[in-house]
Amino acid sequence: MKKILFITTQYRTGERIYPILPSLSKEFEVHLLKLYQMDPSHKWPGSFDTRILFDKEYLKYFTHIIPTINDIYYNEYDLILCDDNRLTKKWNSGYIFKNKMCPMIGCSHGNTDANYVNIHHNKAFNKCFVFGEKEKQPHTILGGIPSNDKLKKYSSEEKKHILVICNFLGNRHCEFKISFNKHFFNECGLLELQKRYNKKIIIKLKSRADEGGYKHNISYLNSILPKELDYEILVDVEDDNLLIAQSFMVISAPSTMAFKPLQLKIPTAIINGSGQTGLFYDFKGLVELNSNKIISTLEDQIINPDKDFILNTIEGGLNFNSTEVFVKKIKKLI
Repeated sequence: MKKILFITTQYRTGERIYPILPSLSKEFEVHLLKLYQMDPSHKWPGSFDTRILFDKEYLKYFTHIIPTINDIYYNEYDLILCDDNRLTKKWNSGYIFKNKMCPMIGCSHGNTDANYVNIHHNKAFNKCFVFGEKEKQPHTILGGIPSNDKLKKYSSEEKKHILVICNFLGNRHCEFKISFNKHFFNECGLLELQKRYNKKIIIKLKSRADEGGYKHNISYLNSILPKELDYEILVDVEDDNLLIAQSFMVISAPSTMAFKPLQLKIPTAIINGSGQTGLFYDFKGLVELNSNKIISTLEDQIINPDKDFILNTIEGGLNFNSTEVFVKKIKKLI
């Protein structure tokens, strides 16, 4: 049986492809190496250590766990698959690439304007899985987002809340024109949407390794959000697909997570300038920070969801079969 070395570095990048592991384990002997934030020695920055979810769900599919990067026997493997595509010292991806004795395949870091798929080609990977047709090149492989396939089973969930997916808050340095500060929350139309649709507001934060925890971010939001707003703040969640599926509407930075509501045809406003635009450049719901424009696109999408966007952006996204597509491509590579 041929062998694959699976390298996972960050839960939020890795979780997109973890669902391929059950199928891979039926066809190949799969070994595991945890690096960077997935290394057990790394202090988890968020409210819930999602590495526990990975171990509970997926450890059973590996025949061997490699303790450290120095314990890799490179001549054993027919393929190395990493959940990221960056050349970085955070997990010495360049060192692994230099020592490999088989093809090394990267996976998209996420929705970004950074051209990792080209500038790190043949430095951190030989070929790279990308989300869809827009990113097609000779050295890319169209794989979609396998974790989003699970959205299909949640399609009939009751719509309980309006979700806000944040990028950088206003209490830290932000390289983008728009941060999620008091001005943002005053201008994005949440109060009007809540009054109109009688839905609770859920604000989703990202746990970041460079922020020294998350509690100060919750305190900051509590100090700037409108007092009359009915809201809840979440950081790490056990099932982000369920969180998305129960959303009536979504207001978001141009985050990889924002592809999820679009696959479920949930009205979504992407705020231009609040993050790297990436693949959202042609999405009709990409709008400026203006309550009228945000509410207008959300209400338009109730009737007219942007189906073509998912078709051109996420391989297998319309039929929720990215896992099948991804695994077939790996078999072909080996």
